[in-house]
Amino acid sequence: MSDMYNEALRAFLAPVVKYMDDDGISEILINAPDDVWVEQGGRLYRTDARFTEDGIMAAARSMAQFVGRPLSEERPRLDARLPDGSRIHVILPPIARHGVTISIRKFFPGGLTPEQLVSFGSISWPMVSLIEAAVLCKLNVVVAGGTGSGKTTLLNCVSSFIPNEERIITIEDSAELQLTQEHLVSLESRPADEYGKGEVSIRDLLHSSLRLRPDRIVIGEVRGGECFDLLQALNTGHGGSMTTTHANTPKETLTRLESLALLSGIELPLRAVRSQVAAAIDLIIACDRFVDGTRKITHISEALPLDERGDYQVQDLFVFTQTARDPEGVQGYFAPTGVIPNFQRKMLANGFDEFVDEYFDPLYQGLEQPPIYEGVSAFEDLEPHPDLDAKSTDTVAGAHPEEY
Repeated sequence: MSDMYNEALRAFLAPVVKYMDDDGISEILINAPDDVWVEQGGRLYRTDARFTEDGIMAAARSMAQFVGRPLSEERPRLDARLPDGSRIHVILPPIARHGVTISIRKFFPGGLTPEQLVSFGSISWPMVSLIEAAVLCKLNVVVAGGTGSGKTTLLNCVSSFIPNEERIITIEDSAELQLTQEHLVSLESRPADEYGKGEVSIRDLLHSSLRLRPDRIVIGEVRGGECFDLLQALNTGHGGSMTTTHANTPKETLTRLESLALLSGIELPLRAVRSQVAAAIDLIIACDRFVDGTRKITHISEALPLDERGDYQVQDLFVFTQTARDPEGVQGYFAPTGVIPNFQRKMLANGFDEFVDEYFDPLYQGLEQPPIYEGVSAFEDLEPHPDLDAKSTDTVAGAHPEEY
């Protein structure tokens, strides 16, 4: 049955099928029947693809029929995924003023490996090693970034460090995670039907996951009141869990989680909610899409306890510093900031002997001190190590990496 629907759907989407089959295209954006764009290499290009008004409406209804979700004048929005795993969002007129609007974010089986992200210039090996150690030490991780910055791709990569023998519960509203561990339970939320019944929310699934004996909980994205329940879980022994959220900086990430937790309807003093956020989150990995279309990890930061005024504190451990933009793209370098994380002792006690103080010293690593970062460097007065080259190729970001 699914093969039949798949072929029918491809027939309805005939004007853009060639882009769906092109691995170089990451997103297809249909703004109107005669206004179709694609994303390639992080940049948007207008195409000559054209739909008829009846054809694009038929394609939208075919998508809704395949996933078994309502799409009508009463419910003019659809969020789901296609048979190949690609994520779709549909908006019908008159909400969409220029006609049926469809976004197709393509699914790439297998995801990306840390090696690929390094080769693309999206991260450096010292940053990869720190993230791997943080995951193995069961620190709670949040991946933050704007729309299209590569959060889900990065979460896939981060979750690949979870040991194979651990029991993992994944929770998503549209399945995009591609974990390969053996002991995996994948849960997907469900919206209400046309009669307003049958909804299963992320919050419902999070409650269920706590009764399924998880070693790790991985939530594709927190965007509502379920954030409060996640904080409760992280603060009551479910360490090593991870999620993504929309935020641009590490400190803004904590503020965002606070705002989402307040949507739960639980009445607690603001200071108490902030304390929950600060206590639950250990590591924040921020990513961004730059003007040349490349995506990079901009911060790896540690969340600290609240200060005496009750404000959030973070300290940046690694940052990306942009130095120039030329015809080849954004230029810059990844470097530690000289800030020693509070969880250093935990990593050393777990056998990660490389994370001595010098690991976090940019001068010792042969790199310039980043000009902008949160926290206090412990190495500002030290000289560079004489045996290290300041232009080490595995820590300098490439000019125009491939898309992810």
